[in-house]
Amino acid sequence: MVERIRIAEARKLASSPLPEPPMLITESAEDFNRICVALNKEIRPRGIIEEMYVSDIAHHTCDIVRGHRWKAAIINSEIRAALASLINRLLREPGYYEEWHPEYFVSPEAKTLAKDWFTNQAAKKRVTELLRKFGLDESAVEAQAFRRSAPDLAMLDRMIASSESRRSKALRNIAECALIFAQRLGASSDRIIGGTVLELEHQRSETRPAAA
Repeated sequence: MVERIRIAEARKLASSPLPEPPMLITESAEDFNRICVALNKEIRPRGIIEEMYVSDIAHHTCDIVRGHRWKAAIINSEIRAALASLINRLLREPGYYEEWHPEYFVSPEAKTLAKDWFTNQAAKKRVTELLRKFGLDESAVEAQAFRRSAPDLAMLDRMIASSESRRSKALRNIAECALIFAQRLGASSDRIIGGTVLELEHQRSETRPAAA
């Protein structure tokens, strides 16, 4: 039964007059369709206008999910460089002078440990011990990766906030459409009731016996 409902919903989406969503080649249209199905169940749009707003909400939701996924990917892509930079600082000998070894210089040992940390248990243990020696753990690596990614993450935060704002606007538009429809329906109902009442009164006046 559930599968039949999903098939019917998929067919409804396939026959929709709305254009196909713009998807990246690494993304699946099925994920977007699942969001659309869930939103249609929740909102139950009536007519093409509300369907357009629901489609907009689905697009903005995908943008928000994509943005958060990109944030994690950006931080993960900086982990190795962040780890090498952190190890490099922790391995500095007493008497180290910045002008002799600028910040961008990373020792071969630090580079090797950072590279092997992903696949070699001995290297991972060595790095863990080094971090613990200075009262740190792997969260220090994450923090360093975040610091290196901060400008890109700030840009993504603005993109996500913009998508959230547009999604909220689409939701408000659906609510306004529903309110306008309800008002029009109420006015039509009032006119029908008023006309019916007048007609009944007219019928009563015609059937009322004349006074003697």
